[in-house]
Amino acid sequence: MSDRYRDEYQGGYQGGYDDRTRAYGRQDPYAAPSPGPKPGSGLKFDVGPFVGGVVATAITTFLAGWVATAIVQAVYNRTDTRVFWMYGLSDPWIAGIYGALAAVLAGAFMLLLFQAVPSPNTFFSWIAGLIVVAVIVLPFLAAGAITAAIGAAIVNGLMGFVIVALLSTTAAKTYHGRP
Repeated sequence: MSDRYRDEYQGGYQGGYDDRTRAYGRQDPYAAPSPGPKPGSGLKFDVGPFVGGVVATAITTFLAGWVATAIVQAVYNRTDTRVFWMYGLSDPWIAGIYGALAAVLAGAFMLLLFQAVPSPNTFFSWIAGLIVVAVIVLPFLAAGAITAAIGAAIVNGLMGFVIVALLSTTAAKTYHGRP
């Protein structure tokens, strides 16, 4: 029995039985290739699914902003609250467009973080979370009436939450770390 055989199977010849399952760490030459990036490529990142996730996030944020704005405007109309608020005098579509644009910009920022920092999900969560806090608080500082600030804070907070949650999930599924 050769040393190579004994070292490879960690125990050598075992009474006439060749246990090939003990060869840990060997890859099956007939196995299907993994869908991830090729070995040796610098960044382990699936571009196609990431872009698809950013587009889906933009669509979802658009719908969330549109629905939230329509609901807040309906509440204001139902209670006869006549306020000039961030999205009130325009069509509810405007909030959705702003949200979709913010989602695309956040996706581009996430892509930049993939290239530049060792833990992009952590940095994205912190930075995006602080921005969401800012877009919730700023209407209270800028609005003339508290009711206007509440409506804008609800819509902005919902869209921010959707963006952070969906892009964080997209990044977790498409970014596989550094080699």
